[in-house]
Amino acid sequence: MYVIMQADEAWSVMTLVVSQVLDNVALSADARAAIKQWRTSHAEGTPAMDALAEEMNDALGARIDERTSKLIRRKGRYVSTRDR
Repeated sequence: MYVIMQADEAWSVMTLVVSQVLDNVALSADARAAIKQWRTSHAEGTPAMDALAEEMNDALGARIDERTSKLIRRKGRYVSTRDR
């Protein structure tokens, strides 16, 4: 299974996570300022956001691959490719 997030979808996920952190976590003023600066530098359409979307897709793909076992047919039998 392949899941690919577009940059705007990754931006939506990122803004949701950042807003949850800012609203629900006790942070120092410096930490809040750092998170807000990071969010600003990763605005929609920026090269930093495009790079983050690629990293999110790589991480998501790796996690899906890790959890998925594939079956290969060999000599009439199916053999799992998952490492045990």
